[in-house]
Amino acid sequence: MRVRSVGYSLYMVLSIMISLTIAAIPAILLFAFVIQNVTGFLNNLGWPFVNIFEIVIPHLTSVFHPFVVDYFWFFVLFVPLGLACYAVFLVTLLGMLKLSRRGIPFLEDGYYESNTGDLLLYEYFEIYYVIFPYFAGFFSVFLDTKPRHQAFGAKIGKNTIIGNGRMFNPERTIIGDNCFFGYDAILTGHVYESGRLYLKTVKLGNNVTIGANAVVLPGADIGDKVIVGANTVVPKNTTIPPNTIWVNGKAMPRKPKVEKHHQSIGDPSPLNPLDQEDEAP
Repeated sequence: MRVRSVGYSLYMVLSIMISLTIAAIPAILLFAFVIQNVTGFLNNLGWPFVNIFEIVIPHLTSVFHPFVVDYFWFFVLFVPLGLACYAVFLVTLLGMLKLSRRGIPFLEDGYYESNTGDLLLYEYFEIYYVIFPYFAGFFSVFLDTKPRHQAFGAKIGKNTIIGNGRMFNPERTIIGDNCFFGYDAILTGHVYESGRLYLKTVKLGNNVTIGANAVVLPGADIGDKVIVGANTVVPKNTTIPPNTIWVNGKAMPRKPKVEKHHQSIGDPSPLNPLDQEDEAP
């Protein structure tokens, strides 16, 4: 067990270092190419670049080093060009981290004892997903979102908004269409219990709302049109039936839509469906 743990530890460290190195190469080459060619390329396009260049250069020549004159457009466009090159780095790094993660064994759903070394393997498998945003810098605010979770294995339906929710195990997550996560809602496919690790896939149906600061634990199976109240916990392996509201550890049926009538009493014509709304207890 110790030899296996040491081996995978070395693999994890080396794979991350190699991934960073390889990801940096295309970004650096693109940056160097831009330095050499951007000023001449833009001036060759003609108006308005060459006109701006001709107006500004006489003033720059008397103040700055010739290097600034030769690479005028590079300095002007440094921020957008730098961000573009960094985006290339991140895209390449994402591919490398996904590839590197394949070298760590995937643990199937179930219990794992701490003395077997499987807890360490689990942490190593997840670390590639966890560390990716830390290299994103400016782009990190855009990466804790649906595309990143999907890139690492999450199955997420159409029009679902993760937003400021937290997903700990994308490879053990299945979410339907039109779902919404409140602030700091947590969806996790793992839990530690008295030195043991428990893993199981979490499933959410369609039109599910997870309230702010709610926690959904592994094995939870949430039906369609369910509302999980804010600051509540869905215990592991809990099944919540459709059309209910989960509050205080109980699934309460959602009240049926109430029909209101604009005309006289006894008129059977209901409101337009858009005017009807669910009433929560």
